[in-house]
Amino acid sequence: MITDLIKRAETEFLPWVLESISVENDEQFKNISDVLGVGKKIKKSLSTACTEERRPHIEKADEVTAQYKPIINRVDLGIDLLDKALLAYHTKKKAEADGLLQMQLQEEAKKIEECKQTGEVYEAPQAITQTVRQTVHGNMSTTSVIEVFNYEIIDDNLVPRDCCSPDLKKIKAKHKYDGLPIPGVLITPHSRTQTRLG
Repeated sequence: MITDLIKRAETEFLPWVLESISVENDEQFKNISDVLGVGKKIKKSLSTACTEERRPHIEKADEVTAQYKPIINRVDLGIDLLDKALLAYHTKKKAEADGLLQMQLQEEAKKIEECKQTGEVYEAPQAITQTVRQTVHGNMSTTSVIEVFNYEIIDDNLVPRDCCSPDLKKIKAKHKYDGLPIPGVLITPHSRTQTRLG
């Protein structure tokens, strides 16, 4: 079983993962999304197979884990590189679109002011940029860039009593419900990918 999965990882995923991955255009974004989907599917298959193989051999569990660990770590590294490349490209593309939109809004504000002074009727032009989508559809996969949060308690005494012990599960639920800062908790947003294959 493991030799088949290692062969799949070695032929279907790892050759496509270089030490440094960058995304330069939409087609590359789609293709890397597909490779990321394959990698995540292979990782899930490897983890499931590892769990199944361990079940009847609890006493040999460490041996089995040691057998799977190197390839799972390599696949994890590949997934991490692909994630970073997709997120970097998405962030770059979003910043460019936001910059263009800001520039257009400034130009429109000037034109509106000129029209007020001259009495001309202002006709708004079409937007020069499209909003950057959070989801990309590759040839075999769908990858969404979603905003999630990391939580770290920095001062137990400031955390509201309804979030106490302080309990991160309660803190996450409170933040998700009201979206407000929580005293004593450092909440930092970060992006991650969510990929479905096929």
